[in-house]
Amino acid sequence: MIPQPFVKGSGERVFFGQFEYPAGADLIFDFGNPASFGNTSALSASNAATTSPAAAVTASFIPFNNPSPTYPTYSTDGSGSIVTLSNGSGTNYLQWQWKSTEQQSNVLIYKPNGNQSSGANQYFPRAAGANSIETQIVYPNSNLYINIADSSNSTTSDVFGVKQFNTGSLNGQNGWNMFVVTANASNSHNLYINANSSSLDTTAITRTTSGLQTTNFGLSSNAKIIAFLQYPKILTQKEIRQIYKVFYQRFF
Repeated sequence: MIPQPFVKGSGERVFFGQFEYPAGADLIFDFGNPASFGNTSALSASNAATTSPAAAVTASFIPFNNPSPTYPTYSTDGSGSIVTLSNGSGTNYLQWQWKSTEQQSNVLIYKPNGNQSSGANQYFPRAAGANSIETQIVYPNSNLYINIADSSNSTTSDVFGVKQFNTGSLNGQNGWNMFVVTANASNSHNLYINANSSSLDTTAITRTTSGLQTTNFGLSSNAKIIAFLQYPKILTQKEIRQIYKVFYQRFF
């Protein structure tokens, strides 16, 4: 997972290896990567997703009962993704224990799956508490909201306002989108949609390194998820483009 250098003197590299993310991530849940996930369609309490060896974090698959446990499922779409489900019987999702850091970047590669309930709130992840960063998607208008909590667990909602994204299959990404949120310890927060800088916010939000928190990921969603990565630093635009190039190869 250690990246090779960029081509010297001729701009950025065009192609990256399938799992050639920029180095330094705390969390790498990549459901097409056997190192992160075993590529099985039988998700249950007895198997799980694991992240980068340095973090050694395990995510549990949380079911709902209808009447027996209904877990997220595995899909070959996107060269490996998981499908989370929300309906009248409940919602299934992932859950893990980890912490937020003062400087942090969250990366989500996602697309909607199936019919979306009007006004449905989907979370990638659901805010775990103080210092956390929450990505919230609301249907039916494909509205994207980013909520950031400070060290006192006071949340600044809709930091970038309401953002819309394309969910269609003919938008050059086959319905997939990549969202990146970066935040420092005080007043610099950036949102990128598909490697393009979308918004900069300078609201004062004091963030520190938290203790372990319960993170719920994919809550209340009907979604396909290729990956979620978390870095304890602010990713550069070049690093964000690299991540996009790595996953764009799987969108088709």
